[in-house]
Amino acid sequence: MSAALKSIPALLLMLLLAGCGHTRSSQPYFEPPTPPQGKALVYMMRTQVIQGSFYDSVFSINDSAVVGLNEQTYSWVLVSPGLHKVSAGQHPHPRNVFLNLSVEPGKEYFVEYTQENMVEMVRVRDAKEGKAMVKRYSYIPVK
Repeated sequence: MSAALKSIPALLLMLLLAGCGHTRSSQPYFEPPTPPQGKALVYMMRTQVIQGSFYDSVFSINDSAVVGLNEQTYSWVLVSPGLHKVSAGQHPHPRNVFLNLSVEPGKEYFVEYTQENMVEMVRVRDAKEGKAMVKRYSYIPVK
């Protein structure tokens, strides 16, 4: 067998491992600070995904990347009131799934990126359900 053919399995393994670059966290849920007056708290959560599970899902607000999350991780940001576009995907891209989130000061919002039947989506969870979810997830800080 030629040397080139012998190196193909090693090359394929390296490519596979390069795609497994997750942001890791072992920090459990903690209570975030109370939002200052005029701000709201927006949690971003990633549940289990099948397609693209080797990659972090990058959350963006108004087309600015905020954080990369992997399976069962979350983060949060303080946001000003108003209408905000929240999107997620393997990297920031105009065609990522998104929702328009109408934010009111002093409230908490729980935005989840998930896949159901191989269809990716971003949705808002109600506060009780969202809080229960993040308490089981690991925290990754925004950068």
